[in-house]
Amino acid sequence: MRWLLALSILLLPQAAQAKDLRNRVGLGFNNQLSHIPAVSARYWLPAPNPAVNVAVELDGGVSIIDNAADAMFLGGRVLYSFVTEDNMNLYLAGGAGFMTLGEEQNVRVQPALGAEFFFFGLDNLGFMAEWGLNIDLGESSKLYTVSGGPGIGVHYYF
Repeated sequence: MRWLLALSILLLPQAAQAKDLRNRVGLGFNNQLSHIPAVSARYWLPAPNPAVNVAVELDGGVSIIDNAADAMFLGGRVLYSFVTEDNMNLYLAGGAGFMTLGEEQNVRVQPALGAEFFFFGLDNLGFMAEWGLNIDLGESSKLYTVSGGPGIGVHYYF
């Protein structure tokens, strides 16, 4: 009898509101635009409608890979959230950045599709996963997908 009461409470319809990220700053880390873990700052622009979310993001990271070559990345992205739900946003992203790996230098351009999740009770902490395409332009130009394992990240919003 108790389980029936608990189940009926869980199945009651609840009003959902879109995650309002307008005019908020998120600080965190990700590896979405580069294989180098990066510190990230994201700002969701103010908009008249809470369902319209556009963000700008700056990413930068430094790493030592295999203790032999220094790696550095600095870039930026623009994100457009086309589906906003209470605990999840789906967005399109476009970014570009400058990357060095030892003596090699490349410019990376990346279109991507991502999702940002907000777990119940953690309204200010967003967990992200992205899939997309990396286009590296430089000494060794390459084109490849980011699909085997998604780019991941975490941001805390103030």
